[in-house]
Amino acid sequence: MAVPLSKERLAELNPERIYNLPLVLNYELWKNIDTKLIGVLNNPFKIKFDENLRNNLGTVKDKKGIYMFLVEPDFPFIPKLNYLVYVGRVIKDNTFFKRFYDYVNSIGKENGRRNIQLLTNLWPDKTWVYFYELKLLDNQISEIEQQLFDNIIPPLNNEFRSKQAQNNRSIYN
Repeated sequence: MAVPLSKERLAELNPERIYNLPLVLNYELWKNIDTKLIGVLNNPFKIKFDENLRNNLGTVKDKKGIYMFLVEPDFPFIPKLNYLVYVGRVIKDNTFFKRFYDYVNSIGKENGRRNIQLLTNLWPDKTWVYFYELKLLDNQISEIEQQLFDNIIPPLNNEFRSKQAQNNRSIYN
């Protein structure tokens, strides 16, 4: 069983400001999200992110689509709060099963990309993956992913096309 890195060890490995990840809540950008996505991104397969993720993928392990990592604190009150921290895609022959090998393998590892290290270690037992199976062309899936990047600005994603998203993203580093 992989043990996540402690916050202290993550701080030693990444001395930048990393633990108080602000969330960009840009209402004007949210209005740019295509309303057609309501019919496309619905009914996700939800799975807890832990070392058992790849064993619990069920029928979606060989599918293409969009996935989102959400931190879901279990605060003892309503409303329930969730934080979208990362968006990714599965296209071509890079199945959901293959894609998540890298993430699961990063739990407890000291080497690797900073954002993946944070994503896989910072919120143990509070991180969930939502997978939306999409029967679309790869370029259409990539376009949806990019639209989500540029309008939601998840704190652990890096690739933004719009200048406004890039400017907003700068508060994370």
